[in-house]
Amino acid sequence: MQHTSAEPIAIVGLGCRFLGSSNTPSKLWDLICEKGDILKRIPADRFNAESYFHEDGERQGLMNVKHAYTLDEDIREFDAAFFKTNAREAEAMDPQQRILLETVYEALESGGLSIGDMQGSDTCVYVGSMTGDYHEMLMRDSQDMPKYMANGMARSILSNRISYFFDWHGPSMTIDTACSSSLVAVHEAVQALRMGTSKVACAAGANLILGPEMMISESKLHMLSPTGRSRMWDASADGYARGEGFGAVILKTLSQAIADKDNIHCIIRETGVNSDGRTNGITLPSSESQTTLIRQTYARAGLDWNRDKCRYFEAHGTGTPAGDPIEARAIHDAFFPSKTADGGDVMYVGSVKTVVGHLEGCAGIAGLIKASEAVRRGVIPPNMLFERLNPGITPYCKNLKVPQQPIPWPETKDGAPRRASVNSFGFGGTNAHAIIESYNAGSVKPAVQKPESIIPNPLLLCNLNQHAQVHAVHYAGLSCLGSLDPSAGCLVHTGRA
Repeated sequence: MQHTSAEPIAIVGLGCRFLGSSNTPSKLWDLICEKGDILKRIPADRFNAESYFHEDGERQGLMNVKHAYTLDEDIREFDAAFFKTNAREAEAMDPQQRILLETVYEALESGGLSIGDMQGSDTCVYVGSMTGDYHEMLMRDSQDMPKYMANGMARSILSNRISYFFDWHGPSMTIDTACSSSLVAVHEAVQALRMGTSKVACAAGANLILGPEMMISESKLHMLSPTGRSRMWDASADGYARGEGFGAVILKTLSQAIADKDNIHCIIRETGVNSDGRTNGITLPSSESQTTLIRQTYARAGLDWNRDKCRYFEAHGTGTPAGDPIEARAIHDAFFPSKTADGGDVMYVGSVKTVVGHLEGCAGIAGLIKASEAVRRGVIPPNMLFERLNPGITPYCKNLKVPQQPIPWPETKDGAPRRASVNSFGFGGTNAHAIIESYNAGSVKPAVQKPESIIPNPLLLCNLNQHAQVHAVHYAGLSCLGSLDPSAGCLVHTGRA
């Protein structure tokens, strides 16, 4: 079968909310490189984890975990007036909808995209989501259901609310393939751009932990780590740690992004999705299907799996005793099938889950954001929670290495881009893969050039209430002081501040 290379997709905007105040990709990168340990007990304002705890996770109605990677921010806060939502409707809105609106807004802002210019456009929205804890909370008291519960709770509204607020007219879908949901959302967004359905695409993921029900059910299946740690490929790995997070990427075809003079963060060279089919159990992964997906995705990109292999691989890496060796074998078989492979041909493997936990419906985009920062900066990121290799993975690690410290990216040949791969798997068998590359702007003039001397720019405010204006000025001031970036005024034309 002949494969042709499709046009690369440019990431022109990114937004995220993760634990550890990682509310920008650069702050997430700092957290990863500092190897900060931010695990904490499940806060009491979510639910009383202690009352549901028992060391035996199979006890009826109980769970064997007390910890999770929950967001630092108060998830009850929401500027309803700014998002043109009345108070009663905002009260019924799943907090995932609220924070997702903010995250998408920040992704647009990071790319300097004009919200006014995009209004009425064919922009499409694909959101990955796995849980609906707020719905389960409100259903506990059927006598006190809010008026707007139907559109506040429906998962379809996660994507539809974004299209509604920004007045975007392209496809708008919420996708649930469990833990691969958000990377499948990226795949669908890529396809929409290549087919010409939309000129701009938004792909996002969301995950909040508001109740014990999911943890109780996952404890019964021995999926969760009793110690609350996702120890990817480590001998002491005992399951995954749940985490909260939101991520959004704004995408265009590369030619469109260049024509629009966008700031191109990095390139999505290709994406792919497949299924495990029938295995020994619906939750048991297939290394053969994972290997096939990697090979097929590289082939569609016009890349040779041997000559053009990535140097960094962002693994699904949940830290489960069954899943980790299967994924290690799949990566090994995809790139190093020969027993005589050169041991000096190293591929580094890591997972963002060791830092922020397993974000489930947002896990794929979290890995994508981490990989995009790595190729952009030219640094192999370190992995946390790794002391001794799982013996079941040893046969596949002649060429695969888990980095312990930040490593300069190996020099590429003949001006080739830095390349990374991203895996994301759903526990029902839906696998997603993406190939990420650095972008060499060459002669493309950057959107904002820093002057040699710092000249203050004016900060203009529009369409915000008085309280929000004060908060925006404070936040922008802190951001500029922290980065020594004099270009705060460049945010003016996005329509916020």
